[in-house]
Amino acid sequence: MRKFYLLIVTMCLAGTAMAQGVYVPQEGQIPVRVLQTTDTKPIHEIYTTPFTIHGYSSIGSLDLDDIKGCHTYKGIGVSLTDASCWWISRMPAGKRTEFLKDAFTKEGMNLSLIRLNCGASDYATELYNYDDVAGDVNMKHFSVSRDEIYMIPVIKEVQALRPNIYTYSAIWSEPGWMKTSGAMCGGALKDEYLQAYANYMAAYVKAYKIHGVKIDAMSIHNEPETDQAGGCPASIVTAEQEIKLAGRLVPQAFKKAGVQNTAIWIWDYDYAGFERVFKELSDKNIQKHVKGVAWHPYSGSPAVVKEVLSKYPDKEMHLTERGPNLQKKDIQTFKWFADVVFGALNNGCQSYSSWNLILDEDGQPVTGKYPCGGLREINSETGVITDSRQAQLFRQFCPYVESGAEILDVNHPDASMASIAFRNPDGTVVVVVVADKDPGRRKFQIKYKGQYLGLSLPLGTASMTTVIIGK
Repeated sequence: MRKFYLLIVTMCLAGTAMAQGVYVPQEGQIPVRVLQTTDTKPIHEIYTTPFTIHGYSSIGSLDLDDIKGCHTYKGIGVSLTDASCWWISRMPAGKRTEFLKDAFTKEGMNLSLIRLNCGASDYATELYNYDDVAGDVNMKHFSVSRDEIYMIPVIKEVQALRPNIYTYSAIWSEPGWMKTSGAMCGGALKDEYLQAYANYMAAYVKAYKIHGVKIDAMSIHNEPETDQAGGCPASIVTAEQEIKLAGRLVPQAFKKAGVQNTAIWIWDYDYAGFERVFKELSDKNIQKHVKGVAWHPYSGSPAVVKEVLSKYPDKEMHLTERGPNLQKKDIQTFKWFADVVFGALNNGCQSYSSWNLILDEDGQPVTGKYPCGGLREINSETGVITDSRQAQLFRQFCPYVESGAEILDVNHPDASMASIAFRNPDGTVVVVVVADKDPGRRKFQIKYKGQYLGLSLPLGTASMTTVIIGK
């Protein structure tokens, strides 16, 4: 029988020393550690009562004895936008290494995916693409020389720290000469340039490979149903165009360019667009060549991901973008972020990626119109770097959950709390519970091997709790 170690996180920091007086299991008892974060206390280990045959009849249980299924966890990621790479490149070498280790190793947040921008996104130091020569359908003038200045060096530093990091990319806007607007900001992709667009994607993957950066996957286009009213790099790409691109033109262009093992993803937009996803996946060429669907959570329900998986279980699902908003700091609590992140993962997504890794206090540099903040924030005057609440959430569980773990399909008994359960490849189990501030005493209960663990959440504060059950 496999032994499990369950980790429950209220909010804790990786590598925190064991506090005095924490529970030490006796012979025959189920081993358990509990880590917690509150509004005023960083992640720390707390005392817990042992598992017992006695449970609370007044509350439901997250029942680890009734696992209905599971799916693979690839990890938590972040966007290494041009803007973020610019900030990172400006750091002194020692501080830069320390910053990247904190983001991408187990001693820090343990992020295991990075999302790149193919050409400028709305977070860059300027508007740019890789081929501004009108009519250059065969990409003879294609060049990523601009990325060689600071973006590719930063990406390679990350890959040196974590050689197996999953690296994927998306296009926010193709060169203006391929579009109805003639500009990167606004407009729609012209049918007559579909082949040129496919060639552009292939040239990008090939160029990055030459520079030592392997692109594991590419979305056909970021947010293809909005041109953002011309307010930032964006384009309309119709479902019919995406079917032609993903189902035939891009695979052919990849093959011709010698691109191998770069997965193709479709959609890369909101849950609310699930009907378009069903339409595209019904195409036989899409079924053959497309490996996954990329989602955003800005509108719609994550439950649609399960619906798509129920019909197309061989396709991967990934949440590719949502981070802090500078104008919503008051409402983006620990639980707010947990609802978004756990909602994606519990409904079938294998990964979740935040938006910009780092921006300043004003969300700069920016080429767009939205008030996004960084996963981490750097003070433009002092250089001091601080965590967003989303970063604190990632610290609560990412260091304890391995890529390749299973996300367990279990009941989540209390809708007023956000919860999720993982089983690591070594058999350890990690349960995370996140709750908003409440003046009363709230409890959460876990059932495991016929025994119960009752957790008392702290009074008068928001909290994140991680429970580890295992070896």
